Amino acid sequence: MSSSTILILGAGAAGLAAARDLSRAGWSVTVLEARDRIGGRIFTLTETDGPAPIELGAEFIHGRSPALWAIAKAAHLKIHDVSEHYWYFDNGKISRSRDFWRNVQGLMNNMKSSDSDQSFRRFLDSLPDGADTQHAKEMAMRYVEGFHAANIDRVGIRGLVKANEAAASIEGNRSFRFQNGYGSLVQALCAEAESYGATFYLDTTITAIHWDGMQVEVRTSDADVYEASAALITLPLGILQARKEDGGIQFVPELPAAKQSAIEKLAVGNVIRMNLVFRERFWEDAKVWDEHGAAVSFRNAGFFHNPDAPIPTWWTQMPLRAPLLVGWAGGPAADRLRSEGALLDQAVSSLSLILQTSTAEIQTQLEASYIHDWHDDAFSRGAYSYVPVDGLEAQQVLSQPLDHKLFFAGEATCTGHVGTVHGAIQSGQRAAREVLNTESG
Repeated sequence: MSSSTILILGAGAAGLAAARDLSRAGWSVTVLEARDRIGGRIFTLTETDGPAPIELGAEFIHGRSPALWAIAKAAHLKIHDVSEHYWYFDNGKISRSRDFWRNVQGLMNNMKSSDSDQSFRRFLDSLPDGADTQHAKEMAMRYVEGFHAANIDRVGIRGLVKANEAAASIEGNRSFRFQNGYGSLVQALCAEAESYGATFYLDTTITAIHWDGMQVEVRTSDADVYEASAALITLPLGILQARKEDGGIQFVPELPAAKQSAIEKLAVGNVIRMNLVFRERFWEDAKVWDEHGAAVSFRNAGFFHNPDAPIPTWWTQMPLRAPLLVGWAGGPAADRLRSEGALLDQAVSSLSLILQTSTAEIQTQLEASYIHDWHDDAFSRGAYSYVPVDGLEAQQVLSQPLDHKLFFAGEATCTGHVGTVHGAIQSGQRAAREVLNTESG
């Protein structure tokens, strides 16, 4: 390259990690971000004075990714464990969910022996239909739909196996939180990049990328033009998939057919997140009985799973005792919620079913609500990606540079760690190395 200048498109975890590494290596880095904030799908509200961080995007650190933990350690960010106290409702009866996770894990392990990739639905249909097996299938289906925000008719078992193996390599069965919210991580990355000279432009919506000349030109909705010797694209998959007339990005010339096909091959799942702040932790005193008729205490509860509730998954802030409950609907459950509307009413109804108390009592306790539907987020168009049948190769093709000018990163490009913050960070660092290797070559 004639000069070490680069435009990084997107100030999410991938873009920030790349900006930090490239600016530290002496490159002139300009980051363009459509939002009025950094972080992308990490979205910690800063204007609230709540009992705990209000997360509308990523909340949990899944496992001990060396890339993420190294950043947190260098920035002296405080991290704490997440409560492992899970409760699961089955046919209206509640129990500790040890059997749930054991059944899911056992069934998921069977995917490894499959001769070819296939949809998770087809894999489930290939298994025997005994009473116990059918129950395990239902549990696994809810897990894949919720955790991976995936359509089980599209998501491939090879991608799920890769995700399970990647998670196991970093103790992915353990979860953590940032004491001051996930926003503290992106602020640390941004501050370090700026200390090395990186420049950030917010409220800058990209409309076109011209990459056929000596320089890459990026054009914006305000008719501004930014030039550099290369561009690193970390935009969410949902944006890359959008048509130009729907707010997508125009590439001039068009991307090669293989690259465009890879973009179209991969899939984006939706998530709706709800943060409900209450006057007190009333759920700790809920009068609930298990399947044996014994009284259940939710005082130390971490997670609740009720597949019959409109919003099936909820969690507390344990071990922090805060009057905040977070509701999560992923994949088809999020799509159903969107179609029915009245999201707050459905949240209250869900908690009423789980806690076996009246909706009036919950509404009396409710002080504030913060809801984000990632499908309707104009700058992401979905929560995070997953790998459809025969989609692993598409991830690899999407991640490959073009003509030493266009580089690609983002969680959708990270095999195994797809859909995670640490995967996004690793992809940004990988793309930064590719840029540096191109210069040295």
